[in-house]
Amino acid sequence: MTLVLPFVVITWLSAAADSVWGQTAPPLPPFTNGDGDPYHNGMKHAMVSLTGQNLAIHVDAAPQEVVAMQSGFGVDFDPSKFDVLEDRYFNAQHGWLPDGQFVLEPNELVWIRRIEVEQPADSEFRIYEGGNGREGIGAWTMQQIYQQDGDAWQWDGAMQHDYFTADRPGEYRVTFEAYIGDDMGIAIPAYAPAQATFSFPAVPEPGSLALAALGVAQATLRRRKSR
Repeated sequence: MTLVLPFVVITWLSAAADSVWGQTAPPLPPFTNGDGDPYHNGMKHAMVSLTGQNLAIHVDAAPQEVVAMQSGFGVDFDPSKFDVLEDRYFNAQHGWLPDGQFVLEPNELVWIRRIEVEQPADSEFRIYEGGNGREGIGAWTMQQIYQQDGDAWQWDGAMQHDYFTADRPGEYRVTFEAYIGDDMGIAIPAYAPAQATFSFPAVPEPGSLALAALGVAQATLRRRKSR
């Protein structure tokens, strides 16, 4: 008996149209780009394939090499489970997608494990479980996952977009490993794993940029006066 994980194509716009929003709707994953350029919207998938007993991951080049987090500061998101995005920078453009079909035995499952996070000192970096448009946001838990290096999450082979959050501007990178394991998440040695790194800067608020520029201008003026 074999388990076949299908290639799933999701239409995000239909998911948005079917949703009933209250206050401020949280942006769906394709629209979480934070650099202000609409051409940088879209999904950036880590395409996972299995050839023989070797996993491989290819990260899409588009929409751009590094996707930027946008600001959730001063926003009241509804449904309330999205309040984890409030007063944080966040992005959900990165996602997992199967590249073809996986043919596995019933006791062989696909897992994704957090390997390493690079982040600014004293910053908070968190990942919350999202989903895809076919499920709809009602099915997304928005519970924290991958809380520390080594934590693993079982992937069902459907498109999966999680929300990556940070509490301050800076450069963030997280490296994952996809592997085949048993129902307890223990890796099966016969299969070779694969790794991918997601990168994104958290973009500071325009007001913060203006204050920073003002500070630089004032410092320059003081230096000129002191000469």
